[in-house]
Amino acid sequence: MLEPHTGSLLIDYYETFLRDRDLGEFRERVLARYTEETLCRVLASSPHANARRGAVLALGVMGTFDGCNSTLGRAMRDDDSVVRTMAERALWVIWFRADSPENNQTLEEVRLLAATGRSDEAIDLASKLIARAPRLAEAYNQRAIAYFKLGRYAESAEDCQRVLAVNPYHIGALGGLAQCQLQLEQPREALKTLRRSLKLQPHSQALSDNIRALEAGLESDGSR
Repeated sequence: MLEPHTGSLLIDYYETFLRDRDLGEFRERVLARYTEETLCRVLASSPHANARRGAVLALGVMGTFDGCNSTLGRAMRDDDSVVRTMAERALWVIWFRADSPENNQTLEEVRLLAATGRSDEAIDLASKLIARAPRLAEAYNQRAIAYFKLGRYAESAEDCQRVLAVNPYHIGALGGLAQCQLQLEQPREALKTLRRSLKLQPHSQALSDNIRALEAGLESDGSR
């Protein structure tokens, strides 16, 4: 059980942050009173939306992949839309700092290469990073993005699957995998992937719309 003051104290810290917008001060106050484990309990159990929002914000600042990835992943199903949005943002931050500072820096370089159209260079650097850090899921995801941009959809899909083997909450890899499957003319597999993603984000209207459109297309083709 949570201690009676745990959620209310975090609410105070969060509401002070909303007023002052001092993230450094928020981080220091939280670090002085909370562990990552306690923040995860608040996020998972508190009935107060602002306590859960505060927990998500704090985990985005100080959380670790091993410590809070699954809790933040489940928070994408939260009843509060702000918590859901903050949880998704926090996850991306954590995925990019999931290894050593050196490897995290290399990962950022891979992202920039892929984002600026230098896909071959991104693939080469990502492959070297993966050889050093084979459990760094985001390295596979960034390589998958680079493969996709080159039209190498089968290889991109394989990397998406590798991401999900390490991190089943990776909504980016699920979306990428579905796109690959559509490009590879595997609509039924893409539908399964989108339904899997919807379980992580049941409030997503865009996902629901995409699933309905794909279901309708499969039904009209008689291939469902």
